[in-house]
Amino acid sequence: MSFDDLKGLLGLTLRNPEGAAAVLMRTGLPMQARWMALFVAVAVSAILAWISAQMFPLPEGEAMVLSLTAQPLAMAGMQLCAIVLAAGLMATIGRLCGGQGSFADALLLTVWIEVVLLVVQAVQVVATLVLPPLAGILGILAVALFLWLTVHFTKALHGFRSGPKVFLGLIATAFLAGFALSVIAAALGLFPEIPQ
Repeated sequence: MSFDDLKGLLGLTLRNPEGAAAVLMRTGLPMQARWMALFVAVAVSAILAWISAQMFPLPEGEAMVLSLTAQPLAMAGMQLCAIVLAAGLMATIGRLCGGQGSFADALLLTVWIEVVLLVVQAVQVVATLVLPPLAGILGILAVALFLWLTVHFTKALHGFRSGPKVFLGLIATAFLAGFALSVIAAALGLFPEIPQ
């Protein structure tokens, strides 16, 4: 894809996310290219987060966020795992609910969501310099955009018709996945001890 193609696809994603998802799935990109796009996206995202942290240091109280932004490789690794997990859940839960989407297409769509959010992240960094209050609003919009795109991309991936049902399924899956991950983390002793 050329830069103009990417720009056009970005515009289509904002206007008609299901149409953009269909275009992406029709590209027939090999699996290797999909993984490569994922690695590039998380690397750029981690670099942007590190630059933002250098330009606008966080308060000392936010220790976990501080440690992540100071280590771009760790942040990229966590984002990589999160996107692969999200793609796996999008494909698996959707198929359990009667959908026909594949993991390969789910991976492509979740990577594209990350690319769209990268654009918002870059604008947010610039906005923090020019108009700091706007950066906070963009952060909220990024969360809303993520949910909106995920719902529409899941519909397109599996051929579902009901957006509200997909949204409820997304929320339920997020809660269940969060609970399962917290149980695993607690079992492995990954949670910090609470001081007495």
